[in-house]
Amino acid sequence: MTHFRTAIASYSFHSLLAEGKCDVFNYLNMLKYRYNVANADIWTGFLPTLEEDFIAKVKNELDRKELTLANLCVDGPHVWVDDPEQREAHRQQMLAYIRAAHTLGAQSIRIDFGGAEGHTMPEEAFDYIVKTYREYCGICGDLGMKIGPENHWGWDRVPEYLEKVKNAVDSPYYGHLYHLRNFYDEAERGEAIAISYAMHTHIHAASMPYAKEVIRKLANSGYTGVYSAEHHSGALECERVEWQIATVRGLIAELKVEGLEAEAKPAYFNGIYEA
Repeated sequence: MTHFRTAIASYSFHSLLAEGKCDVFNYLNMLKYRYNVANADIWTGFLPTLEEDFIAKVKNELDRKELTLANLCVDGPHVWVDDPEQREAHRQQMLAYIRAAHTLGAQSIRIDFGGAEGHTMPEEAFDYIVKTYREYCGICGDLGMKIGPENHWGWDRVPEYLEKVKNAVDSPYYGHLYHLRNFYDEAERGEAIAISYAMHTHIHAASMPYAKEVIRKLANSGYTGVYSAEHHSGALECERVEWQIATVRGLIAELKVEGLEAEAKPAYFNGIYEA
């Protein structure tokens, strides 16, 4: 059976957060009562603390609103930094986020490789990244979660490294948060790799012209994760997110009618915008 669950990434409201106009509880209210989605996608900028009492309050609101946490999207700690003390500090912080993700009932959790954009990943970094993800997968597997990177900055955007790390970690609990077609090079290779073990998606506004075919590929791959709209403009966020999640839903509705066997037909929305 094909699953088409949708979500909205809380990062979509990052400007409202920065202005003090939205917090994690406002976000959950909007999911339930404004956008009518059943899956949350929390960026850690919306978690000002990992104190147990606070995380318990967030979990209570998720449960009270009958929302599922599809992904905890972790910014801050990442796996590799050059300084060994900083690496260990990032590891300890990530272990705390994993504990919080478990409390929140997250189905997946994202942490990035790290690394300077455009720079080659040295063997020392590769070995440490693989070792650390294996550790995280062991923990997350026991907790019923998947963990992995997102192709949105650094070494995560290099298809060669994504494939190399995936093969070396070799765990059913290692996944990928696919940020549609955001690679430095070899976009087709990157997409095929990401789809092959996708645990979650971020469907950004700029991807709307081609998102329908990507969604079809994901569905055909057996993907059972969530299709999450993530907005980035930082302006008119509530209104633009309303357009974006409606468009994602419209694309999914078209695919359900057309079927998934052949390449997706041009989306209705694309024709409207080109007119």
